[in-house]
Amino acid sequence: MLRLAALFLGLALAPSLAAAQQVVTGDHASPLRPLAGEGNVGISNAVLRDQPEVRVLRVVVEPGGVRAMHEHADVKFHMFAPISGTMMLEIQGAAPVTVQPWHPYYIVGGTQHGFRNTGSTPIEIMEIFVR
Repeated sequence: MLRLAALFLGLALAPSLAAAQQVVTGDHASPLRPLAGEGNVGISNAVLRDQPEVRVLRVVVEPGGVRAMHEHADVKFHMFAPISGTMMLEIQGAAPVTVQPWHPYYIVGGTQHGFRNTGSTPIEIMEIFVR
């Protein structure tokens, strides 16, 4: 009986403990903001989570949109996954790679990269940066 009571108490407290640890700054409804900068065309993003250890972005790339070559020197690694379409990824010194929806791609921090939407519909990407 005591074990059963402890189990129910643990289950009851788990959501509040998990919520206390999470710092969610946005969701799918968060407004997108256009990405400025030379060479960036048709790119918008919204911050979904931003804390010292990790940053998560929702990125939308319009048809013909291009994210100019850039790097993230402040992260250990950068992982992204196209969610709603196929994207073309360019990594400095390598041939372009076609990345399919829901196929996460891993990049070590500081690696020059860019991407583009060669399709006819917008694509959505989730980007995760681990600091």
